[in-house]
Amino acid sequence: MPSLLDIGISGLFSNQAALNTASHNISNANTEGFSRQRVSQLPQNPQFITGNYFGSGVEVGQVIRLFDQTHQLEIQAATASFMSLEAYLAEAGRVDGLLADSQNGLDTAIQSFFSALQDVVNDPSSIAGREVFLGQANNLINRFGSIHAQLNSQLNQINKSIDTIAEEVSSLGQSIARLNAEIVGSPGDPPPDLLDKRDLAVVRLSELVSVQTITQDDDSLTVFIGSGQSLVIGNRSSNLVASNSSSDPKTRILSLQSGNSSIEITNNLNGGQLGGLLNVVNEIISPAFNTLGRVAVAVADSFNQQSRLGLDFNGDLGGDFFTDINDATLSAGRVGASSNNTGTANLSINIDDLSQLGDSDFTLFLQGGNYQLVDQTTNVVVATFAPPGAVPANVAIAGTGISIDFISGAGVNGDAFNIQPVRNFSRDFSVAISNVNQIATASPIRAERALTNVGSGIVQSVSITDTSTVQFTGVANDLNPPISIVFDAPPGVAGEFSIFDISGAIPVLIAGGISGYIPNQDNDMLALAGAPFNAFGYEISLAGEPQPGDSFDFTYNINGTGNNENAALLGELQQLAVLDNGSSNFQQAFSRIIGRVGISTQTAQIQRDAAESILFQSKERRESLSGVNLDEEAANLLKFQQAYQASAEIISVARTLFQTVLNAVQ
Repeated sequence: MPSLLDIGISGLFSNQAALNTASHNISNANTEGFSRQRVSQLPQNPQFITGNYFGSGVEVGQVIRLFDQTHQLEIQAATASFMSLEAYLAEAGRVDGLLADSQNGLDTAIQSFFSALQDVVNDPSSIAGREVFLGQANNLINRFGSIHAQLNSQLNQINKSIDTIAEEVSSLGQSIARLNAEIVGSPGDPPPDLLDKRDLAVVRLSELVSVQTITQDDDSLTVFIGSGQSLVIGNRSSNLVASNSSSDPKTRILSLQSGNSSIEITNNLNGGQLGGLLNVVNEIISPAFNTLGRVAVAVADSFNQQSRLGLDFNGDLGGDFFTDINDATLSAGRVGASSNNTGTANLSINIDDLSQLGDSDFTLFLQGGNYQLVDQTTNVVVATFAPPGAVPANVAIAGTGISIDFISGAGVNGDAFNIQPVRNFSRDFSVAISNVNQIATASPIRAERALTNVGSGIVQSVSITDTSTVQFTGVANDLNPPISIVFDAPPGVAGEFSIFDISGAIPVLIAGGISGYIPNQDNDMLALAGAPFNAFGYEISLAGEPQPGDSFDFTYNINGTGNNENAALLGELQQLAVLDNGSSNFQQAFSRIIGRVGISTQTAQIQRDAAESILFQSKERRESLSGVNLDEEAANLLKFQQAYQASAEIISVARTLFQTVLNAVQ
């Protein structure tokens, strides 16, 4: 017959274990990641006596962790998604505020610059107006530089965060590996508290980067990050290491290192704070840098080209107003050679066509004897070409607006170059003139209609296209030669007009009997005259109906300080669509990046709020099973206390009965 004392003692021990577990649950009610526990109680094997089975008490089966792996996986995924969007939104919001600032943004600076230019157009001889305009030009440069500097500062902070996160990922990986070793090495069933600690470490890891986990047969946990790269296997963990790109010190790459092996996984990482920061750099900050630089290139080059076609206050042909976009130093700075290159190729990048210039950076590879140019935004190969047979050589890249100068040396298969055509120009360009007298406001050609003309012919315009021709450079501060267009016959009659050189006291005929003039519409006179006049670097447009003997003189605009023709053309650049294949002016191009950043920020806000709701629901589902309910645990304490007391009473009864037996035999 089973011992009454043994039965009581078994109940005492099992209910004590249940009381301890309930107390443990209550003590950890506010412990993050804790899963409530239960003691499973099993009847001891009965004893067969005289044809019957008699119970022999109770025993503790195991301490069970109330836990569902599905809930854990949901929380991991929801945490990675929420933290990624949270990090993305914070950084995107900073860029949005910077670019869209109505007071300190670029749009205001461009508007102020052209408003000051309009004052010069209205009074080109005003020194005060010129001073204000030059000041606004420097303000515009400073605004470009300031926005670039703030973006650069934000990028540096993000890179530091990436470095810190990489260290935290490595540390958590090591912690999970140590917990794996403790769990596998523990006798019996896995310790619930160690399992909770490991799951909490995985959730912490999910805050940093998206993770996937697999529980092995020995209860160890294998942890993968990115698209399946193993961070933890058993009691071994790899390190996530952040470092500078071999061709761009501003770009962080991330590698998994284990022992002497290392594999770059930057493009495979997603989710968590790390994924959010990598996304915001690729989708927001890099395009913002490049759009800012592209607008700066457009402003500088458009202004320089028109400035070269004008005449300054000193009577000299105009020069560059801003830094030359293809300055040799700047062109060379657009290329970063990989530190792993073994070849000697030395490259630079020229900007050839503003309308085709985009916001993308490129990677140039030499593989299989051919160069491939890859758009880093779309990851599409935009050009494939053989290395030039001899250097120096220039290779134009169709559809990109750039060309590659191969200056010296030769590449070797495996060489790579990071190409950033516009990224840093907003930082590097400046005002090239130092004196207000150098502002080229006037046209270099003065047109005069003879007072003796009897017809209705007028000079519609004189357009300057190239001041590097001999007509402008052959004789200092003079047109070479100054010319007069004289009508010999009425329009419509063969041989209507002639062209004379009027550099001397007596005009000299240089072309006569020219036909093709159509009255009362614009006529390009030098184009009608043909070669060599159509290559003079300027064009004369006459309209109306001139009569025989009417003449028009075109000379160098000496002392043309009151002329504003070139200043007016400079002012028209504000509305000129020179970007995006002729569809955007400066402000429109920059407004597009403001719009894209604003939409991305708004979308991230909506997605972040949704992700937060999903994370909350995931945690609630876990808490419904694994969370500690204090009311329930209090009821359990009372129940197990009563059972404990009843078991103690059994022992007391057994003692009394035993004493009765002893007394009976004395």
